[in-house]
Amino acid sequence: MDSLHEHTSVYDETTPVLIVGGSLVGLSLSIFLSWHGVPSLLVERHAGISPHPRAFNFNMRTMEFFRSVGVEEAIRRQAPADFQRSSIVRAENLAGRELHSITQDTTSSEISPLSGCIIGQDALEPVLRARAEELGGDLRFFTELVSFAQESEGVRAVIRDRASGTERTVRARYLVAADGNRSSIRQQLGTKTYGPGILGHQLSILFAADVQAALRGRRLAVCFILNPSVRPGTSLVFARNGQGFALFAPFYPDQGEREEDFAGERGIEMIRAAIGLPDLPIEILNVSSWSPAAWAAATFQQENIFLVGDAAHVMPPAGAFGANTGIADAYNLAWKLARALQGQAGPALLPSYTVERQPVVRYTVEQSFAMFTRFNGVPTDKPTVPILDYDAIAFGYRYHSDVVLEDDKDDAWCEDPHHPSGRPGTRAPHVIVTRNNEQLSTIDLLGRNFVLFVGAAGETWCRAAGDVARRMDLPLDMYHIGERGDLVDRGRRFLDAYGVREDGAVLIRPDGFIGWRAKTASPTPACALEQALSRLLGRLPQH
Repeated sequence: MDSLHEHTSVYDETTPVLIVGGSLVGLSLSIFLSWHGVPSLLVERHAGISPHPRAFNFNMRTMEFFRSVGVEEAIRRQAPADFQRSSIVRAENLAGRELHSITQDTTSSEISPLSGCIIGQDALEPVLRARAEELGGDLRFFTELVSFAQESEGVRAVIRDRASGTERTVRARYLVAADGNRSSIRQQLGTKTYGPGILGHQLSILFAADVQAALRGRRLAVCFILNPSVRPGTSLVFARNGQGFALFAPFYPDQGEREEDFAGERGIEMIRAAIGLPDLPIEILNVSSWSPAAWAAATFQQENIFLVGDAAHVMPPAGAFGANTGIADAYNLAWKLARALQGQAGPALLPSYTVERQPVVRYTVEQSFAMFTRFNGVPTDKPTVPILDYDAIAFGYRYHSDVVLEDDKDDAWCEDPHHPSGRPGTRAPHVIVTRNNEQLSTIDLLGRNFVLFVGAAGETWCRAAGDVARRMDLPLDMYHIGERGDLVDRGRRFLDAYGVREDGAVLIRPDGFIGWRAKTASPTPACALEQALSRLLGRLPQH
């Protein structure tokens, strides 16, 4: 695009952050930014929410993000109770013989105080939209990005109201692309992508039918169909909050197939074959297509523009990592943008978004691709990696960057979250503690400010932390964990989980990741804390 000069520019409005894309990740980012005190403007070219379920399995870590910003309970109220311990099965057809079954256990475990949640994206997005508006987010649906250009201290964008045709020029300090896998922003930036790429095409047919006879009382989330009368890779998805069901099947536009070809009898025949009841009345509600793919952008940032979610990476549905990973992008980025806008960040903080997220995303794409090819029997000439335990992928990933003060030389990308190390760069472990005779999780203490945990003999850290927070004008929450502290660790798990002694200390970032720890006391605790906080804010170079 042509360069634009600030001194001649006239803006109709300004915003700290312009978010382009109002689906799961864009809405989540709006919420996270508001939670950190940062206003934003979100534009979404569509008038409303897509009726297709798309993502529907949100893991415990994602629910921790949502709890931290006060939207978890509202999500669970909209989630169908029947699906929370539902099964994924392989069968000849829905009414026929089961070949394999896995029960999805969304209950909490020793690694999280929360359970996961099965809820269709079509039901989740309205909840997120309501919370974003409640927190003051400026959401404009049926509004599209027309153009954008980088300027010396921000981005100039033109947006258009698609109903009236009115265009407005917006000055944003930062622009975040949450505009999906075909992101026009990513394409205009010329950002390269790496990975296997498109893995085929899928048809999504929403339909209404009485399938109770075929279900036989089972609670199913997904049924993969394996019989010669349906296309290989066909599945039925049930997590739609009683608003009908979805059939996913391979789709061949290169052979002349069109979406509308399946809106009538041809689609009904496919659905009946998958269910196994040849005379079942079927009403087709909607038909759309999409392309499973596996790739990641080479970088998630170009100057003042950031990529999140499907604009930055796409994963096949295996493992249900796509939406969860995109929401994790937004959670990592939000606190960094907030600190930069509030004048607390140094030059290393915003670049750490790509440095931290891109390797994690790349490994997650590899895992999802390996699962997809193995589970669906998809032939591939691309080498696949050994498949790791799900919790290691979803919870155990590690960040390596200049805003993490690592105390070992291990560059592994993940660890077993069931045996946490407490190493900087890992998620702060879940430990049950007691406050005023009420139990809570250490996870519940995280999410907005930097947090300092100190052991039973860590009084010197507490005294130093108060002075450092005042001197740096930085909100810092402090918790003394011990028999005489703020929090009582009756299970005696804190020291082992966080890898410190009773006189040690741990600094946790606003995204719930350990940024620094001192395994034992320091002769100069104030100096150690100030240096650590400065590094976590990107103010000091790596040593």
